[in-house]
Amino acid sequence: MFNILSEPLIRMDTADGVRQASLPEVYAALMADEVEAFPALRPHQRHSLHAFPVQLGAMAAHFGEVSDLPTEAAEWAGLIRGLTAEWPDDEPWQLVADDITKPAFMQPPASSQEREKDYKNRVESADELDMLVTSKNHDLKASVVSQADVDDWIFALVTLQTMEGFGGAGNYGISRMNGGLGSRPAFSMAATGGIGAHVKRDIRALLDNYPATDGGHRLLWLLPWDGTPAERLLPNQLAPHYIEVCRRVRLRSDAAGRLYAVRTSSKAARIEGKDLKGRTGDPWTPHNPNRDGLPLTLSRGGFNYKRVTEYLFDWQNPDLLKATPDEQRSNDPDETMQLVARAMVRGQGKTEGYYERVIPIRSKKALRGMMRRPGSDSTEDLGGLAQERIAQIGKVQRILRHAIITFIGRGESDNSSPEQRSLANPWANRLDEIVDQTFFDDLQEEFEVDDAAGRQHIRNQWLMNDRKEGVVDHAREILQEAADSLPCPAIYRYKARESAEGLFEGRIRSNNGGLPFLFDDEGE
Repeated sequence: MFNILSEPLIRMDTADGVRQASLPEVYAALMADEVEAFPALRPHQRHSLHAFPVQLGAMAAHFGEVSDLPTEAAEWAGLIRGLTAEWPDDEPWQLVADDITKPAFMQPPASSQEREKDYKNRVESADELDMLVTSKNHDLKASVVSQADVDDWIFALVTLQTMEGFGGAGNYGISRMNGGLGSRPAFSMAATGGIGAHVKRDIRALLDNYPATDGGHRLLWLLPWDGTPAERLLPNQLAPHYIEVCRRVRLRSDAAGRLYAVRTSSKAARIEGKDLKGRTGDPWTPHNPNRDGLPLTLSRGGFNYKRVTEYLFDWQNPDLLKATPDEQRSNDPDETMQLVARAMVRGQGKTEGYYERVIPIRSKKALRGMMRRPGSDSTEDLGGLAQERIAQIGKVQRILRHAIITFIGRGESDNSSPEQRSLANPWANRLDEIVDQTFFDDLQEEFEVDDAAGRQHIRNQWLMNDRKEGVVDHAREILQEAADSLPCPAIYRYKARESAEGLFEGRIRSNNGGLPFLFDDEGE
């Protein structure tokens, strides 16, 4: 019932309007890059509903031994069914299977009919099933999609089973994260285009680097699971790009044909991954070489320019962040790529935000620079340039903070109190927010220039220019706004402002911690 391989259950926005499609028809539309959006897809589900078709598509194409990705829905249906040939009635692709000993889509079977009694917890809405944990009214509320469409349930199932963390006793998370409060981030290159261009590129990239040995379980919802410790799967029992399930859940349909879910707990995680700590080779996840290769767990604040620079140049790149052989060989100057970063930040008993950042990569030279590490050929050291810029922003920010504290201190620049620093920090942090908006565009502009003098000119203009849009210019403006807004007795305000501005201008010109080279030609 509700067979996603043969029934049009998934809504797609295309140039011709909204279409209902089966999963193979979705693949055909993705290969043609016709999909503009999925109406049922919520922002935090984007990575799970990107990773799922990529992993499934790569496994199906590899197992089916096809060299070129199919363009027709019928071909995709055949390849996908090839992964579940032992189920000729498509049970693994149906949302509802009344027999609990048979798999259903993303729903592992039980070992016997007796286990039916375990599933006591009824879930009425798709978003209540989803991984998203909400705690306040200004968060995205749970259990609001009471009249969910079928694709709401499809997307909720995929997100729950492939992205969820620890949810309390008996509710274990996925293997592809470092700990139950971790996350499964995405950090990858994407072809310029729509959703389909990204999916097609990543499937092709996985196929280009597919491991020679392809043994092990691929689709873990095919295997019986009663939630016992004895059933835990070992990592060496899994295929390279396995699609996992972390929760025991089944969909049901009432007399009116309305879907709902029933679920139960487990006594152990599905995969024995405690020692792995998320080191599963997930092709989207960066790993920290300075911490035994532990995978990235994004923290609150998301993908700001400092973190992206660190993950890109100091961490071990995941496979899908690397250029494919075709991308390396291409000489098309108009072919561009983009860096896509996505992650949900999970806190203790709540979500702390979904973060996404897309960075256009403007040229082949910039793309090559993204793939190098600091310390390599200086003409190709994009990471080195990024670190230099971050250090210079830090200098300006420290001087700005000192100046604001001086204003708060009524013109006294020493012996600041914690309260003064607390008042100054939000203003100083605004500089980060401003710089962050164009940091990587500005970085690439400098990197694309070949001669040292040209690069220095661009750097200096980025730091300070006559259009008042450089880093130093923004810092001056923030200082003025802070002096206009922060409390200071009228009797001290003139002295405080003069002292703060004087300190800023003096330190920014200083050879000790400033940027004196910016003022060499100004005669100041």
